[in-house]
Amino acid sequence: MKKYEYKFIEIPLVSDKTEKSGYGYVQTRQPQVPFEACKEAIISEAANGWHLKQILEPRMSVYGANCYQVILERETE
Repeated sequence: MKKYEYKFIEIPLVSDKTEKSGYGYVQTRQPQVPFEACKEAIISEAANGWHLKQILEPRMSVYGANCYQVILERETE
C-alpha cells in the first residue's frame, strides 16, 4: 500500500514590507497577487517532488479570505 506525506503552505493575501521613510523604517502592507504567489510556491516545491493536491481559502472574514492554503502531496517510501 502506498503512503503519502502532505505539506501545507499558507499564502497571505497581504504581505508586510519594510520601507525606508524620512522617519526611519516603516512597515507597510502590500497586496499580493495570489495566483503568482501560489504558482511560485507550487513550482519551487515541485522541484523537490511535491505535487499539488488542492488550494483552499480557509480563513474568511468580513472582508473576504485573508490567505490561501496550498496543499502538496508526495509519496513516501
